[in-house]
Amino acid sequence: MSCDLSDPAISQAYEEIVSGQATNWLILGYHDTRDKISLYSKGTGGLDELRQNLKEEVLYGFLRIENRFVLLTYVSEQVSGVRRARALVHGRAVGAQFKQAHQIQISASTPGDLSEANVRNRLKLGANDDRPSSPSPRNQNLRQGTLPSSPKQQGPPGTPPTPKSPIENEKEPDYSAEIASQETYKGTGEDSERQTRERMEREAAQRRDAEKIAQEVARRRALEDAERRKQDTLLNQKKEKAVAEAKAKSEAEKKAREEAEKRRNEELKSQFAELEKSGKVLLDGYITVQGGGVYFWKRRYFELRGQTLYLFRDPTDKLPISKIDLNNDVAAVSDAQSEVLILNSFKVDFRSTEPYYFFSDDRKTKESFVQAIARYVK
Repeated sequence: MSCDLSDPAISQAYEEIVSGQATNWLILGYHDTRDKISLYSKGTGGLDELRQNLKEEVLYGFLRIENRFVLLTYVSEQVSGVRRARALVHGRAVGAQFKQAHQIQISASTPGDLSEANVRNRLKLGANDDRPSSPSPRNQNLRQGTLPSSPKQQGPPGTPPTPKSPIENEKEPDYSAEIASQETYKGTGEDSERQTRERMEREAAQRRDAEKIAQEVARRRALEDAERRKQDTLLNQKKEKAVAEAKAKSEAEKKAREEAEKRRNEELKSQFAELEKSGKVLLDGYITVQGGGVYFWKRRYFELRGQTLYLFRDPTDKLPISKIDLNNDVAAVSDAQSEVLILNSFKVDFRSTEPYYFFSDDRKTKESFVQAIARYVK
């Protein structure tokens, strides 16, 4: 829940306040963002003007009163619980930004919480009244050397009245106004203390609510994380199962192909053995060959009859142009694609002569040819 306090106007307004310039308050807010705090307003009219600029949202304020500084956190009663929790965290960041100056920090939810009396009481300042107090009538009389006296008892009727001294002519002072003033001041102090207690109780309740909301948010987030981990585990298990099944299927298919190839080779061997005994053509078709002293590829028609490979220019020729004796002379038959870089190519090594290279038109012809020639490997 970190916040962005990079708005340069914040620092400028703050310096104006702490340096004793005319500006004596500022208000910060979010401007419909989540975490970016910027300057809403500032002024020279003190606490009254600051209260007039409050809005029904989360705000932060800074105020100078008689060279003392107050940090304000204003959370309107209409603000939701999640935003209250965020305000608790962001308020600490704002306090850290202004920590060099403020003496107290005040949290409020209504403009009434920021009355002149409440704020000055928190700052331990006297009432905001600069008028000189006049001495009481009793003190005035004492400084003038006169004392209040009770009325003298009158003499018998007909007796001329005794002249009164200036002290006797002076009436008893009326202290009711001074007593009423003192009682009024006492009542104001009691109201201020009561409001302070109520405000502190509200702040404590707000903190408790914010902590509960933060705990609930953390609990829900933990549940969501646990559910996400559970789903990830299930997904991984499904993927692993699918991979294992695909691997097993691939291995089964490979094994089936190998078994089919093995059966086919056995059948070809059996067929070749029978054809060889009868002296018939074991295998024929077209193939491209290189070897026997010729180093160019030549496409030839071939017939494999008995233990001899006959090569013709085309199927209509009655006499072959060359023949290769396979009996007891074939050393090995191997794939040659990596050597000659031609698809469906293979190599036949002989003991008595140099090797021959072949490649066929398709894979099936290659496999049949290799299987037939491999029978003569000794």
